[in-house]
Formats: sequence, structure tokens, C-alpha cells
Amino acid sequence: MIQRLEVMLAWVLLVGSLIGWPITALTVARDEPQFVLGLSWFAITLTALDFLKTSRVHRDQVDDS
Repeated sequence: MIQRLEVMLAWVLLVGSLIGWPITALTVARDEPQFVLGLSWFAITLTALDFLKTSRVHRDQVDDS
């Protein structure tokens, strides 16, 4: 059950970061340097991808046991 929750959270973070990036670029952070804003959102996206991969590897290891 915990593994399923981790995978769902990783997907939420991934989708949220991909949606949040252009929304903030066009609204709240319009006057900020877009490169820096993009790097910040990209870091969140990469973390979500890493979290998703780690969760899946953990799930596969549990299934192999």
C-alpha cells in the first residue's frame, strides 16, 4: 500500500511540475528571469522522475522476493 502511495505521489509531483512551470512563467513569475525559473521547475521535475523510478525499483524488488 505504501509503495502504491509513493508512485501516486511521484506522478502527482511530475504532472504538477510540468503544468506549474508554464503557468508560473505566464502569470506570477512573468518578470523573473525565465532561465532561472525554468531551472527551478526542471529540478522539481527531475526529482519527481527520480522518485518515480526509485519507487518502481523498490516495488520490483518486493515483487521478486
